[in-house]
Amino acid sequence: MTLKKYKMHMVVANELLTRKDEVVVVTSNEKISVCRYKTQVGDVVENPLIRFIVERHSVYFEKPDL
Repeated sequence: MTLKKYKMHMVVANELLTRKDEVVVVTSNEKISVCRYKTQVGDVVENPLIRFIVERHSVYFEKPDL
């Protein structure tokens, strides 16, 4: 698995058809879908994705064994 091979904590994956609206974050324990906020005009999937990654990264630094 890519996570173990490259010693990563998460990988962001997408499908060509939905890449602008949804991505999947894969960790060793779960797969989480991250979608753009469709209620906000001009929003892109990167905004909620960045928030999600920053939040998870902060938790990892607080508790790296999880």
